[in-house]
Amino acid sequence: MSEDNPFEAFGLVYCYRDGRPVVTETSLWLLEKTHPAAVEREGGRVAYLYLDRPYRVLRLEDRAYCELVPAPGRSPKRAALGA
Repeated sequence: MSEDNPFEAFGLVYCYRDGRPVVTETSLWLLEKTHPAAVEREGGRVAYLYLDRPYRVLRLEDRAYCELVPAPGRSPKRAALGA
């Protein structure tokens, strides 16, 4: 794995805005199809991503991307892992 792209194993490009990692809506869709265990939904919306570490997904009004906020101590629910 590249030191400058911790999301490489998931087929994502690591980028950030305003000091936080971000992912596009399209990347979320692709991630859910290729790595479903990395995506946890709550109420039909993506709530957490488990990439190099757990992240809370913050949707932004009028933006085509979401901010990722580190969520230390968060672990995937068994349902998200397909168990």
